[in-house]
Amino acid sequence: MLRRFSLFFLLFSVSMYGQGLKYQLGQGVQLGNLPLYMGGYFSLEYSQFQGGPRTLTLDELALMLYGETDTFSYLMEVEADNVYSEVFGDEASDVKQEDFHIERMYVNKEFNEHYALMLGKYNSPIGFWNRIPINVLRDTSSNPVLTHILFPNFTTGADLHYQSGNSYDAAFDLMLQGTEDLDKLFYDDPYNNFDIDAQAGAGLSFRKDAVKYQFNAGYFHLVSDEEYYYLLGAFQYETEAFKVQASLGTQFNGDGSTVPYVGYLQGSYLIAEEHEAILRVEAYDDRLQHTKDSFVVMGYTYRPLFPVAFKAEYQWHSKEDENRFLLSVSALF
Repeated sequence: MLRRFSLFFLLFSVSMYGQGLKYQLGQGVQLGNLPLYMGGYFSLEYSQFQGGPRTLTLDELALMLYGETDTFSYLMEVEADNVYSEVFGDEASDVKQEDFHIERMYVNKEFNEHYALMLGKYNSPIGFWNRIPINVLRDTSSNPVLTHILFPNFTTGADLHYQSGNSYDAAFDLMLQGTEDLDKLFYDDPYNNFDIDAQAGAGLSFRKDAVKYQFNAGYFHLVSDEEYYYLLGAFQYETEAFKVQASLGTQFNGDGSTVPYVGYLQGSYLIAEEHEAILRVEAYDDRLQHTKDSFVVMGYTYRPLFPVAFKAEYQWHSKEDENRFLLSVSALF
């Protein structure tokens, strides 16, 4: 239902303003003279676990409508995850998922140069990686583990943002959610890593020249009536050619620690204008899933154009059967 509605709306928009389309790669199509753009992105991935089958997956396919005026910005994004998957060297059949889910849908109002309020479903402003949900814009195709197990990736509710604008460029976010995920209006299984009906969190960041610090603390309540708390600290040093990034978090509930630690240390180097090398070390202990691992990710990204990326990475895990090779082609259009 959501997919049909979204496609109908897009086709209707194009038919209404087709004669005035203005397209730029990575920025979408402007619909006539309206402050409204239509775009999207995709990611095609090839992966193989050590000794396991090879998999080719159209991992992401998203359509977006977005725009802004002087003080308002807005975005609607629907995405189908694992649209098409083919497994080689295994008897498993092809897997297709045709439903589009609401990944983001929000409006943002800037009251002045310091304060802004966002309402709807948005990426939880936690850490560094969760603010960059699109594959083509990330350093590697794989996200650090902490983005999956520590906190909800999306918030359905409100985010109050404050920006100091002084030499330390301090920023503060207060996010609140008191309902189930917006996507549950259409599907029983929401497009989020945790099925939640309430959460609250705060984030504080400071930037001085090439150095940035990020701190987050929060709480979330699952539909299954479990609740968790998390703490996260992150650091980044970035120059024109080199970037070092580190993050460490923990999660707990009333019974004690559920994720005693999860974190990473990453360095990336711009070899040439279009070529980047990445090295990341990760470790975590997830007591809810009874898994504990430490591993190294070595990656390379070729970006012939800013909105197009070819990536390769290999992961060496403490558990050899988790070793993984990953290739991807992604684009923002």
